[in-house]
Amino acid sequence: MPDTFDSKQYLKDSVEIDDLVLDAEFIRVPADLAFWSARYADSVKVYLLAKLEKERVQGKVRLMLKAEAVIEKNKMTADDLEAAVANDPDYLDAAVVLIESDAEMKHAKGRVEAVAAKKDMVQSLGAKLRSEMERDPMIRQEHRNRN
Repeated sequence: MPDTFDSKQYLKDSVEIDDLVLDAEFIRVPADLAFWSARYADSVKVYLLAKLEKERVQGKVRLMLKAEAVIEKNKMTADDLEAAVANDPDYLDAAVVLIESDAEMKHAKGRVEAVAAKKDMVQSLGAKLRSEMERDPMIRQEHRNRN
């Protein structure tokens, strides 16, 4: 069964506000915030695992290069060793994965912040509407007719 979930559309729906149906927005925001927070948590996990993997690969490559230097009786300075590690293909692959996961984590955090901002705006709109309803009987009637 193909996955038909459109995360771009869901994000758009998550951050748009329909001020004519604030009750529905109040109900929707916590679920959207929970959904995007879970995606953010997933991205943090991927980032931390990528960071751990990069450190593991760095240590493995460092040990391998030191052992090769001892066998070949080559003296390596700390700078030489760091340069050799930084140019190792396995290390570079792990570094790229870390960079990509860091970018995705920042995107995910931005999505959570956007939905949190929507929550604040919905609350403000609700307070404004309540204030207007207290003063204007026509607005009260119009709101009753919509619900």
